[in-house]
Amino acid sequence: MELLISSFQQVFILDTLALIAIGLIVGIVIGAIPGLNVPLAVAIALPITFKLDPIGGLAMLVGIYKGGTYGGSLSAVLINVPGTPAAAATALDGAALTRQGKAGKALKMSLYASIIGEIFSDIALIVFAVPVAIFALKVGPPETFSVGIFALTLVGVLSQGNILKGILAGVLGLFLSTFGVDPLTGDFRLTLGFQSLSGGWSFIAMVIGVFAVSEALVQVERRTIAKSATGPVRLSDPNHQLDRDDWKLCLPVIGRSSTIGVLIGAVPGLGAAVSAYLNYGITRNLSKRPEKFGLGAIEGVAAAESGNNAVTSATFVPLLTLGVPGDVITAIMLGAFVVHGLIPGPGLFEENPNFIAAFFLLMVVTTAFHLVIGRLGMPLFVQATRISNGLMFPAIVVLSVTGVFVATNNLFDVYAMLGFGVLGYFMIKLEFPVAPLLIGFILGPLVEIGLRQSMIMSRGSLDIFVTRPLSAAFLVIALLTVIVVGRREWREFYKKE
Repeated sequence: MELLISSFQQVFILDTLALIAIGLIVGIVIGAIPGLNVPLAVAIALPITFKLDPIGGLAMLVGIYKGGTYGGSLSAVLINVPGTPAAAATALDGAALTRQGKAGKALKMSLYASIIGEIFSDIALIVFAVPVAIFALKVGPPETFSVGIFALTLVGVLSQGNILKGILAGVLGLFLSTFGVDPLTGDFRLTLGFQSLSGGWSFIAMVIGVFAVSEALVQVERRTIAKSATGPVRLSDPNHQLDRDDWKLCLPVIGRSSTIGVLIGAVPGLGAAVSAYLNYGITRNLSKRPEKFGLGAIEGVAAAESGNNAVTSATFVPLLTLGVPGDVITAIMLGAFVVHGLIPGPGLFEENPNFIAAFFLLMVVTTAFHLVIGRLGMPLFVQATRISNGLMFPAIVVLSVTGVFVATNNLFDVYAMLGFGVLGYFMIKLEFPVAPLLIGFILGPLVEIGLRQSMIMSRGSLDIFVTRPLSAAFLVIALLTVIVVGRREWREFYKKE
């Protein structure tokens, strides 16, 4: 009861509720604008949250996360240009419904399916986080090392691009994490003669550089502006209403897709795009009318949107319990936890139960706000698809520079941000996934400390990683994942040849 009262006192205050609303609005608008993305929005907002209390700062970021994951469906439905990678599955049937004059029906189903998916995800977080944290308290350095390798392998292997590029990006992230102070001896290493590097590379500079600045450079090069091909959408027209038959088709689909989405979200490295495509494919294969898919099947929209938003809370299960981000967005949000002295992992549940209870409540309240804001603001959010990238990206660059300098008060970090922006630009051009770079940077200390402590425990023997069952299990799964995905990519490459 004390935890419940404390969580209500932290969440149900005007400032926190306003930050939830602001985050949702920003996230939906950013998600709806082709070319922008949710990690970019979270990265730019991250420095702002450092000046807020922990729950208030996370309220804005969670709002952006949930709102942005849904917001991509707006442009996917209206102009057949997905605002987020996950919304590409939504566009397959959403855009077809728009061409049939039923855009409002697709928009409403995408919203309601997203909300139901979030409800499933919120429940999963609340139910499973504490048991997983209790289990995690029993693991030692070998298991910590193996979990880090497992998470990094999944992110690298399952990211867009080929397996080799994904693993190389992750290794680069691990290398960059070694700059600064040695975590065990306290000695300085790889500072390159710069005192500013004594604490390592700035997390904020890296995040904003590889996501915001690199994306601005890419868009400047492309000079492409998506324009709406539709006129005003009158949501009150009969053609834009969901009827009983629509819900009869979609409710079972939403339930199944939400459940699968939760499971995908709990596995580090998969994310919303994987969930959306997988659920869309499963729904099409199980449908009694598969010929309708791609031509305006409302259940296709429901499957993709419930699947991608069901990931949003589930990704916090590995983050809160193991300290391993579930996807690239929670990896960015990890910075907000750390700045406020909240180190994700099983110890967080013992040391800060009031925060955990308030965070659970925050996720539920954000979902409720999402329904209200998404439905009432839909006519206005539709207009976000008409905003020119030529106006947005210069503003993003200015916000990026300002955000890094305000957060770190160090001009060196601004230069580092620009350098990481160039690095991110070339990674995009060469089709290297950016997510493994960030995850590797975050997991670097976890992997290094786990490895070195294990070597001390075993007096230099590597057997400790395979003689402990849990550690061996994670390493075997990581190896099998590399082999399975590697064989598939080799076969695809061989066919092309």
